[in-house]
Amino acid sequence: MAKKLNHHLYQDRASGIWYFQKKVRGAGKPAYKFSLETKSVVEARRKRDSHLRDIEIHGCIPKSESEDVSESVVFGEVAQKWAKIVKPNAAETTFMNYQKVMNTHVLPRFGNCPIHSITGMDIEDFVSELKCGSKTKHNILTPFRMVMKFAKTHRIVQANPFDDVAEIKRTKGRKPKALNLSEVKTFLNCLDDFWKPLFLLLFFTGVRIAEAAGLKWKRVDLVQGIVRICKTIVFVNGKAIYKEPKTESSIRDVKLPKIVIEALREQRKRTWKGNGENFVFLNKEGRFIHRHTLNRGVIGPTLKKAGIRTHISIKDARATFITNSLDENERLSFVQSQVGHTTTRMIVDHYYRHVPAPDDGTRLEEAWNSTRILPDQDISEKNVVEIQ
Repeated sequence: MAKKLNHHLYQDRASGIWYFQKKVRGAGKPAYKFSLETKSVVEARRKRDSHLRDIEIHGCIPKSESEDVSESVVFGEVAQKWAKIVKPNAAETTFMNYQKVMNTHVLPRFGNCPIHSITGMDIEDFVSELKCGSKTKHNILTPFRMVMKFAKTHRIVQANPFDDVAEIKRTKGRKPKALNLSEVKTFLNCLDDFWKPLFLLLFFTGVRIAEAAGLKWKRVDLVQGIVRICKTIVFVNGKAIYKEPKTESSIRDVKLPKIVIEALREQRKRTWKGNGENFVFLNKEGRFIHRHTLNRGVIGPTLKKAGIRTHISIKDARATFITNSLDENERLSFVQSQVGHTTTRMIVDHYYRHVPAPDDGTRLEEAWNSTRILPDQDISEKNVVEIQ
């Protein structure tokens, strides 16, 4: 019945499952896109022809008895089927985050609800009760939305209620803060010596804390003054996971200033132990460093001891590097390379913070004045040279 052998069919590359898709002509007519639940192209064509025949006769695909049965299926059952299919192809940390938000937020509310009964209003009501920022709300809704899309694709539900859900307005999160160089010096002077190599690396290279936590000695070249960033340590549900960074641009060589090289030479005496597979930075108990522990146990007390009023977190070390580098006229392209961004927009819009300085507003005038090679002179007759 189809014009071409695989007309109205497409195969999912990851699963190998064949799908049927067709838009029925006419106002108010349905558009179909669902799984044929087979990897056999012959079986997919047979099912496709049967559906096309139904559309030709009835103008639509009649609702089957199996779809009536699906009305008793609860959301939790479908979520389990979805998770089983998604897990092999998802990054470990991504799937663990899906599990966390589903088990903590979505399933307690919708797990025992018949999936066909969930409406867009139910979802918006659920979102309105979440006590968190817009970014966290998006993270919670991501797997929820994927389960409902999965249910529609496999014809467990006739419509996806998320089609009726209004977009969550993104609110601006906490802006990064930065210490000026004077504050950095005061902070380091008051810091426990054990932590100085780590904070020197963070303040003077812009390396992320997860990248510093995942750094091994085999990727540190103190002769060339370079560290190779290609792995991170992230924590999900309290479990430390050693993994590649999220983006390709984060895999990079980072140039080390002399002050950091010397600090790493001292750190080498503690953690190298003749094995390049050892991690450069560990806590005092010999375990992976964790940003929450550093914020509470190291940064907070050090800021208080130093009398610094700018309350920063470990993430702000990155903004501190970017801000001070640009204020000291480092090239923007170099800073971009150091921190591992593909463009400069994130650096300027998100990380850079203006730190007031006494000479603000004078440099353009100084630059202009430096172009005036000769002082102004009065032109008089005795200074005029006539051409004979």
